[in-house]
Amino acid sequence: MNVWRAVAVGAAAAIAAAPAASADDRSGLVDIGGGRSLFLNCQGEGAPTVFVIPGKGSYADAWNAAVPPDDPIRSSAYDLIDEAKVALSAVSAQPIVARTTQICTYDRPDTRPDGPDRSTPVSQPHTVQADVDDVVSLIGAARLPTPMVFVAHSYGGLVLDLLARQHPDLVSGLVFSEPTSEYLRLVGTPEQNATFNTDGQTVAPGDEAILADDAFATIADAPPLPRVPAIVLSADKFPDPSALKPDNYTQAQIHLANDMLAAALGTTNVVVPGTGHNQMLYHPQAVADHVVAVVDEARAER
Repeated sequence: MNVWRAVAVGAAAAIAAAPAASADDRSGLVDIGGGRSLFLNCQGEGAPTVFVIPGKGSYADAWNAAVPPDDPIRSSAYDLIDEAKVALSAVSAQPIVARTTQICTYDRPDTRPDGPDRSTPVSQPHTVQADVDDVVSLIGAARLPTPMVFVAHSYGGLVLDLLARQHPDLVSGLVFSEPTSEYLRLVGTPEQNATFNTDGQTVAPGDEAILADDAFATIADAPPLPRVPAIVLSADKFPDPSALKPDNYTQAQIHLANDMLAAALGTTNVVVPGTGHNQMLYHPQAVADHVVAVVDEARAER
C-alpha cells in the first residue's frame, strides 16, 4: 500500500452535483506573493479556526464529500475507496465542523485536476518545507486568525508535523487522520523505506509529487513538537492482500508508527471503526467529532 495515496475527489471517484453553498461559505484564489495563488475554502464562524491540510494529490473537495450510506463498498472488510461512488455532500467533514467553528481547506499546487480557481502549478517533486512555507503564507495572506487547530490527512501529516515544530505559535490543537507518520522509517524495513521513497518521487505530468526521504530528514532536524490538545486517528480497513506487495508497509506497521506519533504528542492513537485510509469520506461524522473535541479542548485552554 502506498500510504501517500488519498482520493483526489473528482479525479479518482465519480462526483455528484455539489450541494448549494451556505451564506457563510467563502472560497477562491488567494494571492500568496511571487506570482502564485492558492485556492482556499472557508466555512462557518467562530474560533479557533480549523485549517485542513489534505493528503498527497487530494484537495479541498475531499472534505466536502462522502461515500453514500448505501454504497456496497461499506460492507467490505477491505478499503475499496477507488470503487466507491463518492459524492459531494452537505453531510461531510468540513460542513459538519462548520456548525461549530470556522474551518478552512485549501488546494496545494497540482492537486485539483480541472475546473476554475486552480492553485498555481509548481515544479514537481517538491519539498515538505515548501508546503509548510505555503501554508504559512496562505494564512497570512488570507488574514486567518491564529492560533489554529490544524487537521492533516495522509501526506498532510508530514506537512503538519514540520509546521507545528517550526511555527508552534500558530498551533492551538492538532488532529492527524491516517497520517504519514514521521516514525514510518523506524518501523519499516530498508526495502519498504526505499520503495516508499521511490513512490514519493514518481512524477506524472500535472500531478503532485513529493520527496519522502527529504521530508523525514527535515522533520528529524526540526525542534520538538508542541504540547497542545491533539489526537491521532487510524483506520481499521486495509487494502485486499491481493493488492499488496511484499515491500509495502503493513497495517500493523502503520498503526505502530501512529502509536509512536501519538506518544510524541502526549495523546492516543484512536482506531475509527468502518474507515479506510480516506477516513473523512468513510465516516465524516466521526472525524468531525474528533476535530470538534480538540477545538473544545483548545477553547478551554485559551
